[in-house]
Amino acid sequence: MVARTLWVALQQVIRSILIYLFPLAFITLFAWATAGSTYGTTSDPIRAAVWLWLGSHLTPFHITSNEITGYLSYLPIGAAIFPILTMRVGYRRVLESISNKKISRAYFIISYLLVYLLLAFVASNSQVSVDWFRGVPTLLILLLLATTNLNAEHLVKIPFYFFAVMLGLGGLLLSLSLSLNFSTAKNLTIVIQPGILGGLLLLLLQLLYLPNIIFACLSYGLGSGFSLGSATDITPFIFNLREIPAIPVLAALPNGKYPWLIVLTLIVTIYALININLINKQKIDAKSKQQITIRFFLISTFIPAIFAFISSGSLLSANMSPVGVNPVRIGGIFALQIFIVFILMQFVPKLFKKKQDEGRLAI
Repeated sequence: MVARTLWVALQQVIRSILIYLFPLAFITLFAWATAGSTYGTTSDPIRAAVWLWLGSHLTPFHITSNEITGYLSYLPIGAAIFPILTMRVGYRRVLESISNKKISRAYFIISYLLVYLLLAFVASNSQVSVDWFRGVPTLLILLLLATTNLNAEHLVKIPFYFFAVMLGLGGLLLSLSLSLNFSTAKNLTIVIQPGILGGLLLLLLQLLYLPNIIFACLSYGLGSGFSLGSATDITPFIFNLREIPAIPVLAALPNGKYPWLIVLTLIVTIYALININLINKQKIDAKSKQQITIRFFLISTFIPAIFAFISSGSLLSANMSPVGVNPVRIGGIFALQIFIVFILMQFVPKLFKKKQDEGRLAI
């Protein structure tokens, strides 16, 4: 029974991987053939396809070569959509065959992890190697997201929906800043001169990096800001920026301090107020309310921090490290505001009630 279950899960995992890996292999083979390379073998583009597949799983790389030496961990979150979709399809097929959610999920995750480790080991060489300590936990997060049933209880859904609204606010900030600096973005595109094919690839790369950029914009609005290389810090109160890559979307970067934007951080306060109020309205015992409140606090603190960890990293050189949002800083902003709101909601009504009682006694 165990062997059959593992075989079913492994079949679907391999199918899920090949659905995405084959197009990548075709693209890299086409690029290798049209580049007119006079050396190398066909194994080079195949290995490159596996690297792209690993990169879409947000797996960092240690790169050592004559031209480039560094650490690449700032990877596009948008690229993770493709493996997550194939994971979901494969998991559903395993669930249809086995009809047990826990067993299907466990065997699918184990099988996917084994194939991932095999491909990562085969694709690694003296020039490019995988960062196992960050790659494997990130893969497990993606697998948990892909195999989790979204039909969660109402109190669990609301924080995620509100977080999506916050990301929408970040997207609005990005759109507004880009529209105000459209001429700069246009000039950057002209300077790069990517050509037709290069322009399409540059556009695709920027689209895949949009979730990273939108989250950085949200972090800026909340006050925690972000970094864009060594010794840089960009917040509404601090503006330390060095040289930046000539990428059109970076025209949206602020060009100074904007302290008044810190008012946007109140959205976290509103978020905490709404959710804690909903928890308090639940007709359950005090202990259950306490457990739900603690769970809400932990989810609200760690989800932004984990997202910041995944969406941030290094871009090869020491000058471009770190890039993105600081997980500790943004997690601290959520934790502090939620804690303050909780304390006020707990003790302010009691304080008013105590004063009212004292007033009645005085009368």
